[in-house]
Amino acid sequence: MKNRLFLEIDNSPLIIFRIFFGFLLACETFGAILTGWVKENFIDVKFTFSHIGMEWLQPLPGNGMYFYFAVMGVLGLLVMIGYKYRWTLGAYTVLWAGVYFMQKTSYNNHYYLLLLVCLIMLMLPANAYASVDARQNPSLKRLTMPAWCSWIMIAQVAIVYFFATVAKFYPDWLDGTFIKNLMDRSVKNPVLHDIFIQKWFYLFIAYSGMVFDLLIVPLLLFKKTRTAAFIASLIFHIFNSITLQIGIFPFFALSFVVFFYPPEKMRSLFFKKKPAVQEYGITYEHKGLLYYFFIPYFIIQLALPVRHHFMKGDVLWNVEGHMISCRMMLR
Repeated sequence: MKNRLFLEIDNSPLIIFRIFFGFLLACETFGAILTGWVKENFIDVKFTFSHIGMEWLQPLPGNGMYFYFAVMGVLGLLVMIGYKYRWTLGAYTVLWAGVYFMQKTSYNNHYYLLLLVCLIMLMLPANAYASVDARQNPSLKRLTMPAWCSWIMIAQVAIVYFFATVAKFYPDWLDGTFIKNLMDRSVKNPVLHDIFIQKWFYLFIAYSGMVFDLLIVPLLLFKKTRTAAFIASLIFHIFNSITLQIGIFPFFALSFVVFFYPPEKMRSLFFKKKPAVQEYGITYEHKGLLYYFFIPYFIIQLALPVRHHFMKGDVLWNVEGHMISCRMMLR
């Protein structure tokens, strides 16, 4: 198992993900301006509900938040092309953390996941190929990476889906009430609306959502079921994107698929001119990062979603333990 973690593999999945990720970061922040989300949550409001201990963190005055988000959009594009990667992604991570902790009126666990992936990507050598950094400094260029770099991303998405499944085992999800209410307010087309609020349909969506969250990662891990799982993932996330209009998250979730396919397959699809590695070895480069950062990180990630069980009251009522966890699509 240890040798499998430190086996050299083609780094194409990580490079592809960096490009997708940077583009989605730009879409998220520029989109927040264009859709009026910034105006609604930071400019027009007279009072923001801050996270505990973050009362000092307030929106910039006037139209300052437009500038704030525009800067993040530019940083996202720089991450995409791999320019000054550590600095640009680091700056984006700090600014996005500011957005995340600045107000909780429109809290969304998807925003929390975005912050986590920013932190993970900041630690990984995602600018080692197809980047401005590697072009300007050839010593940075690498064709391979330790296999654990891919497993880190798979582990993160597995935690999200697993706890998202567990969180759905509550009455309003199991009897379809939540999905019915969600469809009732989200679907504007009158014909589709009449279909989507039928009991058979919203129960199908509720239970298929639970099954999807529970099985999608295991199915993507096995070669025989991988393509079918990818098609199911496409259908699931595109349906959510159209009906629920939840921004970049469906496409963000889909982008993790690159880590489940063989790295050589990703190279042949996206980097046809990239040289194939003739012989793979074992590399212990950055092993300290795995041992002393990522292992404690994942212990915390496994602990946070269950902390509400050790708090007084019901999390569905008092929301204690709901935030900074993987409890998605519950309210």
